[in-house]
Amino acid sequence: MIKRLFIIAIVTGIGHLTTLFSLKYVSKFIDKDTIAFIGEIDSLTLLIVSIVAFGLQLSTTRNIAIQTNWKEELYETQSARLTLATIIMIFGISGFLYSKNYMFLIAPVISLNADYALYGRGKPIHGAFIAFIRIVIPSFILIIASIYFKEQIALLFSISLFITYLISGILVSLVLKTSYFVIPKIKNLKKYLDNFTIGLASFALFFIGIGIINIMSYFYTSESIAVVYIVLKLYMIFKGVRRIITQSFFKELQEIEVSLKVDFLAVVAGLIFLLSIIVYPKVIIPLLFEAKYITYNTTFTLLGIAGFISSFTTSSGTRLLLKKWDFIYSRNLIFAAIFTIISGLVFWFFFGDEPYLIALSVLLGEIIISVLNIKSLNEKDYMLLRIKSTMKLIVPTFLFILFAYFLGQKLYVFSISLLIFGIWVLISSRRNILRV
Repeated sequence: MIKRLFIIAIVTGIGHLTTLFSLKYVSKFIDKDTIAFIGEIDSLTLLIVSIVAFGLQLSTTRNIAIQTNWKEELYETQSARLTLATIIMIFGISGFLYSKNYMFLIAPVISLNADYALYGRGKPIHGAFIAFIRIVIPSFILIIASIYFKEQIALLFSISLFITYLISGILVSLVLKTSYFVIPKIKNLKKYLDNFTIGLASFALFFIGIGIINIMSYFYTSESIAVVYIVLKLYMIFKGVRRIITQSFFKELQEIEVSLKVDFLAVVAGLIFLLSIIVYPKVIIPLLFEAKYITYNTTFTLLGIAGFISSFTTSSGTRLLLKKWDFIYSRNLIFAAIFTIISGLVFWFFFGDEPYLIALSVLLGEIIISVLNIKSLNEKDYMLLRIKSTMKLIVPTFLFILFAYFLGQKLYVFSISLLIFGIWVLISSRRNILRV
């Protein structure tokens, strides 16, 4: 299991590094209006992914894992996804009003990508490579276009997304030895109704993150959207790291002891994420993005806090699902998503157009999810147990801050601080980590 997790982590890590490189080039060479538009295209594409998935992804993955005749289940799900995608293509005609809406026209290609089935068939490494392809191709296009084709960067990015999902879908079918294309059937849309509750939850979760751009772009200026998009991409990479931890121990999370260890690992990641932003902003922000983005340090800090706070309840959502409390899981996410969206609009109305206000709304949404999930699980001393397990992080945290204070915000100082933090965690928690 450790070997498998290591390979997946390496592949995923390289993919995320490519994303960071692309953000560095885009933030340096492309104006904020164009960055905002790219952000809207990216967010809309992920929205389409969320719509066609709508609960089917989780349920089908489960069924594929346990059923003998799994291909029939896959074909029915893919047929349902393609049928819905064909229907929502109609929104593409609104592209003459909002050109980003042309992305709805590639919904069928997005729906035919069945990478979720790889996890159901016990092929997580293949799944990681497919995800790697989906990340790397658009990222390289952004890097090249930001240098040589600035005027066409949005168009090239859109085309790269189309090509990426096409290649990914075909590769998945080759690995699983299944047909790439399926026949759309209206009757298969019933599968969405059967998974409506979880579908709403998955859809809601999308808006407590980069999905909020889809709504806020109609109110906030392009400059604010550009900044938030850049910061949220970094935040989603962090959440991707936590997702790897959770997915790697999905079945075992039924046990409280395992959930404690998984949450501990997530808190370690969350604390490093937060400390890097608030203690070494003059290192991290110029390293990952254009130096001018350091003026938006508040936006970075708020999402750093969001990542740290939500880390304590990383396993809570999965535990609710494993208990088959789908309604409670969905209710919590839907309420948090609604609050996130409303707070973002209220902040805009009362406090004006500032990117940190959108980050603040995401932070509040994450807090609400954490609180509601803790209350729903109703496990004794939930937070107390997790806080106790993280007390061993006080010393490396203190050293992390101390080094920056006395030696200054320099890359080599940050690297040493990070190394010491990692060694301390491995030594002090090696037994717990190896037993996960």
